[in-house]
Amino acid sequence: MDAKDILGIPKTQLPTTQEKKSRPQKEPQRKPDGISREVYALTGGLAPLMPSIDVSQLKKRPPSDEKITWQWLPFTNSARKDNLQLYHWVRVVNGVPPTGDYSFAKYNKSVDVVKYTDEEYEKYLTDPMWTKEETDQLFELCERFDLRFIVIADRFPSSRTVEELKDRYYGVSRAILIARAPSPTDVSGHPLVKDPYNVSQEVERKRALSMVLSQTKHQERKDAEVLAEAKRITDSRMASRAAEEPEMPVASHVGSESADRAVVLGDTVSPSSNIQLPSATVVPSTSIIADSASTLASLRMLRVYLRTYALEQMVQAASSSAGLRTIKRVEQALQELGVCSCFLNCECHAYTHFYCHVIYHSVMLFL
Repeated sequence: MDAKDILGIPKTQLPTTQEKKSRPQKEPQRKPDGISREVYALTGGLAPLMPSIDVSQLKKRPPSDEKITWQWLPFTNSARKDNLQLYHWVRVVNGVPPTGDYSFAKYNKSVDVVKYTDEEYEKYLTDPMWTKEETDQLFELCERFDLRFIVIADRFPSSRTVEELKDRYYGVSRAILIARAPSPTDVSGHPLVKDPYNVSQEVERKRALSMVLSQTKHQERKDAEVLAEAKRITDSRMASRAAEEPEMPVASHVGSESADRAVVLGDTVSPSSNIQLPSATVVPSTSIIADSASTLASLRMLRVYLRTYALEQMVQAASSSAGLRTIKRVEQALQELGVCSCFLNCECHAYTHFYCHVIYHSVMLFL
């Protein structure tokens, strides 16, 4: 009796040798070149996500005529000023040690801090908020700490903010550069002269950055919702504007709509401008104004813009045959109203010329 008898599980016969032989045998994975058998067995045959070393370099060997040894040799660093001598292991080829400067000396970068004399300070650099001793200490610390103003503010003897230290340093450097230049144009392209340091802008930038970094997740979510809503409103306005522009009325019946255009002009020109209408101009009656109330309301909804705003659409409309016929009718209506369309050669009075200009552009809005 076994476990299957206790649990009531039917017994299954073991597969025969023939069934075992019928199963397809897995092809053994070949070990890639350049990897030892032990390492390949530890990885389980899985390839790494990215190669740690180029396979072509694994079996690369130096030429037979080169003999490489490692020696404990002294070296000096040109970046140091004390001529300190240290030791390190050096790769020596055929008994010849490498020559030249220390390989890491090229990373030693220093800032060229401007130097000034007492005469230059008295002539160009005097500031009631700064003494010469404080300025000297500032420039000494700037040279010592390579313009790391956070460290300089910590080491500075008096209580000065980082922005005040930056403003004084860049202001002095800029004044010295301009004073020593033969002409201001010679240093106009220098970064200190071209883009002077702005204290108020720097303070405002840090304040805004602090506000952004101190926001909670809820505030960030609210800001994202506001931006998404603003984008949605902008897209809807652009879509409605694109749908409204082709529907703008065309002045096809100039004779019957001249009074309406005069009403539009009266709505555009302020009554306090004291512009006298010419005698040849037709003034609309009260009945015409009442009839055109709906037209005015529709024009306000269409948000009529200046002629230069829709210049491209106007040119396309004028180039068509219908646009040419409309222009002829407009010119005829302008002649009937006594409005001149050539403003450069007109001989009318000054206020009449202005009125003609306004009338003309009000009519041309409907092209």
